[in-house]
Amino acid sequence: MLNTDIQNLSTCEAIDVTEVFCDFDGTITCVDATDAVLEAFALPAWREWEQRWVAGEISSQECLSRQVALIQAERDMLVSFAAELPIDEGIIALGRQCAERSVPLTIVSDGLDLVVEAVLRRHGLLHLPVFSNHLRWGENGHPSLSFPFASQECESGAGTCKCSLALPTGRASSSTVYIGDGQSDQCVSSKIRTVFAKGALQAWCKDKSIAYIPFETLTEVTEHFFLKENDFK
Repeated sequence: MLNTDIQNLSTCEAIDVTEVFCDFDGTITCVDATDAVLEAFALPAWREWEQRWVAGEISSQECLSRQVALIQAERDMLVSFAAELPIDEGIIALGRQCAERSVPLTIVSDGLDLVVEAVLRRHGLLHLPVFSNHLRWGENGHPSLSFPFASQECESGAGTCKCSLALPTGRASSSTVYIGDGQSDQCVSSKIRTVFAKGALQAWCKDKSIAYIPFETLTEVTEHFFLKENDFK
């Protein structure tokens, strides 16, 4: 199905949604939360690792591990900073609408779990299930990262393999929905029929002729999901 076909479909009929997976950095937060933390607390060399990852020279796991090792902050300082990051308020309505219809909404992030949890706690969203990389501080006072949701079969070497979470059997239902904005969302977006994309993910989908529905806010996504019948009769 062409991108234009899906965009036309999205304006005239509701999507039969049974499960929703949503990226975090830049999708739920208004900025890339991991980059914001690194910008505030890491040594400048973090940008070099970022450039190598974007260029495809290293995996996400290596990039994030190297970057986290450069963070110069205590845990509480990082949590306080993360809690103040601005979010797309549409996630609140999306979470509420999904809950009312018993549609599972799961956050899948290749970022830092401590950051995700701090943001969700601030906005009363800790009930949402989250899969992300695990940030911890050792006895030496230095942070490090582990990858509880990585997969050896992951095609992109992600810390959190979004494909294995959203496609546990290797195939997605036609009513499974993915929402994302960036490079870590590319692989899974190529395998799910209904993709909401913005930012760099939207440009990538367009370039690769991968079907997507464009969005700017999660409020728009919620409206796409839960149109009433008389809205399109």
